[in-house]
Amino acid sequence: MQKHILLTNSRFIWVTALLLICNVAFAQMKVTGIVTDPSGEPVIGANVLVKETSMGAITDLDGHFTVNAPENGSLVVSYIGYLTKTIKISGKNNIKVVLSEDSKALDEVIVIGYGSVKKQNLTSSVSKMTDEAVKERPVATLGEALAGNLAGVRAQSTSGVPGEELQIRIRGVNTINGSSDPLYVIDGVPYESMSDINPADVASIQVLKDASATSIYGARGANGVILIETKQGSDKPAVTFDGFYGLQDPEKYVSMMDAKEWLAFNIWKRNNDHLRSGGSMSDPMSARADANKIPDSWLDPDLVTTDWQKAITQVAPVQSYQLSASGKHKMGTIYFSGGYYDQKGIIKETYYNRINFRLNGTLNLSDYLKVGANISASRSKQDNKEAQGKETVIQHALMQAPIVKLDEATRDWGYPDLGITVYPNPLERLKETLDQTVQNKAAASAWAEITFMKGLVFKSQYNYSYDGRVYEYYVPGNVTYNNNNVTLGKSNSQSNNSWSIQNTLTYDALYGNKHALNVMLGQSADATDKYRIDGEATGWPLENIPTLNVATLAKRASTEKYQVRTASFFGRVSYNYKEKYLLNATVRNDGSSRFGANNRWGWFPSFSAGWKLNEESFLSSVKWISLLKLRASWGKSGNDRIGYYDYLSVLTTDNSAYGNTLQAGMAPKNLKNEDLKWESTASLDFGLDFSAFNNRLQFNFDYYINKTDNLLFNLPIVMTSGYDRIRTNLGSIQNKGWELDITSHNLTGTFKWSTSLNLSGNQNKVLDMGGIDSFTDSMWDGKFITRVGGSVSQFYCYRTNGILTADDFEKKADGTPDENKPLVPVYKGQRIGNVKMVDQPTKMVDGKLVGDGVITEDDLVPYGNNIPDVIYGITNRFSYKNFELSVLIQGQIGGDVMFLGQRSLDYGSPGVNQFSHWVRCWKPDYQAVYGDRGDPTPYYLGVDMSWDGTTPNIYNRNSTYENNSDLRIYDTTYLRIKNITLSYTLPNDLLKKSFLKKAKVYVSLDNVVTFDNYPGVSPETNSYGNSTTRAGVDYSTYPMSRKYTLGVNLVF
Repeated sequence: MQKHILLTNSRFIWVTALLLICNVAFAQMKVTGIVTDPSGEPVIGANVLVKETSMGAITDLDGHFTVNAPENGSLVVSYIGYLTKTIKISGKNNIKVVLSEDSKALDEVIVIGYGSVKKQNLTSSVSKMTDEAVKERPVATLGEALAGNLAGVRAQSTSGVPGEELQIRIRGVNTINGSSDPLYVIDGVPYESMSDINPADVASIQVLKDASATSIYGARGANGVILIETKQGSDKPAVTFDGFYGLQDPEKYVSMMDAKEWLAFNIWKRNNDHLRSGGSMSDPMSARADANKIPDSWLDPDLVTTDWQKAITQVAPVQSYQLSASGKHKMGTIYFSGGYYDQKGIIKETYYNRINFRLNGTLNLSDYLKVGANISASRSKQDNKEAQGKETVIQHALMQAPIVKLDEATRDWGYPDLGITVYPNPLERLKETLDQTVQNKAAASAWAEITFMKGLVFKSQYNYSYDGRVYEYYVPGNVTYNNNNVTLGKSNSQSNNSWSIQNTLTYDALYGNKHALNVMLGQSADATDKYRIDGEATGWPLENIPTLNVATLAKRASTEKYQVRTASFFGRVSYNYKEKYLLNATVRNDGSSRFGANNRWGWFPSFSAGWKLNEESFLSSVKWISLLKLRASWGKSGNDRIGYYDYLSVLTTDNSAYGNTLQAGMAPKNLKNEDLKWESTASLDFGLDFSAFNNRLQFNFDYYINKTDNLLFNLPIVMTSGYDRIRTNLGSIQNKGWELDITSHNLTGTFKWSTSLNLSGNQNKVLDMGGIDSFTDSMWDGKFITRVGGSVSQFYCYRTNGILTADDFEKKADGTPDENKPLVPVYKGQRIGNVKMVDQPTKMVDGKLVGDGVITEDDLVPYGNNIPDVIYGITNRFSYKNFELSVLIQGQIGGDVMFLGQRSLDYGSPGVNQFSHWVRCWKPDYQAVYGDRGDPTPYYLGVDMSWDGTTPNIYNRNSTYENNSDLRIYDTTYLRIKNITLSYTLPNDLLKKSFLKKAKVYVSLDNVVTFDNYPGVSPETNSYGNSTTRAGVDYSTYPMSRKYTLGVNLVF
């Protein structure tokens, strides 16, 4: 009976479930339809989603779709470039959907100099980043946001110093001795830097790349212009909080010897030195020279490695908090923000912090009068602890012997009982060194805009900015290099006060709905006053008071004052016919106090044109083409970034011996050149803009040729003139390259996927240097050459060709090699196992160039440079419902770096650690060379010290030659997963009962992994980033950090 009841209940359940399923099935219906645009053309690939379900379809080539949906349900139809539309089914089984074009997408505006233009009507080369792209990942500076995101823009992280600005180059290097930095224009005001701008305040970034776009800025536009627009009031009142907290650790360490490898290497070396001096392995230690003795402590089996790289680094926190409020009313807009950023460095004791405020507002006083103001202020503090560079903390940490314990080098100059030389304890030096910069910045601009009549607008803007910084440097004698125990202190304070006024009159009109005309006339005047005071001293009786007035010996004290004045007149005319044929012309006339009366003024014109082929009748039927535009432009822009008074003969203080005493006096500082004139860059650009499938696929290509003439050059002259150089104009440089931008919306349904790809390549070539074939620059053992036919700043070095072998020397009577009689060119003293230098063909014999048989400076040749062949960035963005994921990959192909920091790490000098590969350097056949006197191999402590086939002999090396060889130059091709960010936006349903309008949380990883073959800390490194003639040097660079971040974005 019980069994029968159970069976009956079971059947009841199954029947009920079946009826429910059938009921649901009957409630569903097949819905077909078509999606078109306003002209009736089918929309291909539109998303048709059943509302509040995951069911949907995509329209076919004819715009048709089929979907199963509830008869009382709704369809949500969306497509790129159109407004999303919701349609009620209401029992209909066939539906026609007409999508309306999104006016925001059609009318996207690009900001250009002193104006704006619809993106589709642009005739010059301009790249844009929106605030969403800037906010996509947590960054300290705007330069970080640019990296990998814009074609033709090389944003290079030259070091990992906290708060350090990236080096930015647009379309290569256009000068030799001048600055290659672009001009930054923030809310219409020119600046030399964007370091104090809070990325959270940025609304958009436009990069002007060709002269058609940059010539409106005349003398400052030759290196490109970056226009930054900050946020204004939003449509609805909102309070926004952005915050993140993260941790950083070093992305990479240099591969150095551990304690066992270092001991094995040094024991072998001391034994080998003893054998080379005629000794025997059987000799007691007392019979050896002090430098060849092996301390008993070296054989301690419990010896622990001190990893000095890890000792000076740390897992460091980074945090940022930003609060902003914005609103909009018919009377105007307002935006206010305050932010705090704090970053501890991955090198201990280093840091950077910044606090900033911004207030932007507009006020509509009447229908014809509008006023506004932007006010910003920031204060930052940075302490680098003299961490990177020659003979600094990082270099000493690499050189410190790994057997020295963390506290043994403190105030003792190393490990004296071992009879070796080591460096001051890097930890102690970090704690006691002061290398601090405090910077205060403030800027304010006020403007008024008068509309005299429809289309005729006058705008006047006054700008003021202040930049003050104080730098303090102090190193106590107990942690200075070379054990000189001399305390050194430096201090300087500088301030820049700048003001400018700009007036523009703009006329904008449309005639007969066909002819659009825009005319702009403008005038500006700028003034900058600079003041600097410097002091340097030694001798501190009280080392805990690091102020110059405590010092006993003043080494230097000076003050400097400079003034710069510029005046400009400019204009632009833009015309288009039916938005099909586009013309644009600009001209600017600049006058600068940096030049003499003979050449104070310079003219900078430009012309550009565009043709929208998709608007022509022969393509009007091809509806899948959204835009097909050809562009061409030519223009000139200038560069005046040189000394303030190079056209004048300036006096400076000098001391001279007179009457057995030093007498203070004045002496000429420079040789004047009254004919000094503008350095100008002419740019020719051809572009193609293509969009398809309602902008679902976008393609932009540019090819350009830039030629810079009248290079501002420091020309070396004969010393008998009383001067060593004169600033003059000579020669020309060419940059030729291409840029490609592709954006694709691959999937546009519930699961969205878009890809942005940018690629660019640039070739730099020196065309002429006024009759000079070449000139060289040098730094320690590294040399650089700039020559006609080559690029600016090529590495100038000796080429190598393997290692000297026994076959490269004559044989003695017994068949052994005679190392005093080489058969190939060698530097004096070189032996078997040393690097083989290439004897370049420098001597003419029988009409042919051949080698002269010796290695001299005549054998130096250009070899590589720091300019990559291709730079690229790839961003993939994925979203599903409330989740978003973005992945940025950045990299380059080609380009070289001279790893000059190697010079101190591969000598085998006493007490200095070495690169790990030197453990397996070339070694002789001990039986053949020393016979019964012994073989040092029993002292290898189990370390594999066999020759690796490439590392040369540690002996008989010459630093001048081998340090300046191609062994120091490395290819820096790399691919870096720059950033991965995953975010989640809380559903609106969860926020309805709260005071939040929007809430987003995210996790982000920066510098995830780098694929390269460079042995240093980063292939992007550039220890002397602002030097054009010394580009691509790595001298113990501050390592890059990997960053793990958790953040929130809350809108109230």
